[in-house]
Amino acid sequence: MHRRGVGITVLAIFVAIISTVHLLQVFTGAFDDPKALVVEHAIVGVLGLLAAWAIWTGKRWAPSALAIAGLTVAVLIVSLGPLLRMGGQERAGLWTGAAAVAVMTFAAVWYVRRRVASPSPGA
Repeated sequence: MHRRGVGITVLAIFVAIISTVHLLQVFTGAFDDPKALVVEHAIVGVLGLLAAWAIWTGKRWAPSALAIAGLTVAVLIVSLGPLLRMGGQERAGLWTGAAAVAVMTFAAVWYVRRRVASPSPGA
């Protein structure tokens, strides 16, 4: 049986909740949001749930899945400017938000990489 620490458990649950919110946005924003944004939310949601599952189950590829999921969130944030036709000053804030997500993602990837057990040489 796989033993997971509190930090991994909390991180997996957090990623799952955020990803579920993105998937809910697919349904609640489907009528008002640009189609490209709805598709981005769907992609982010699915990739995030995949990463959460990988973290939860201790998969060796969990750090990579988390990195990809986090970077897609950062891309989604930056894409809000052109998709929602925001002004220059509003777009500057999006870059800051995307950078913050990227930094938090890389910190979480580092943590997951250290906590997810590598397969033993004989396994």
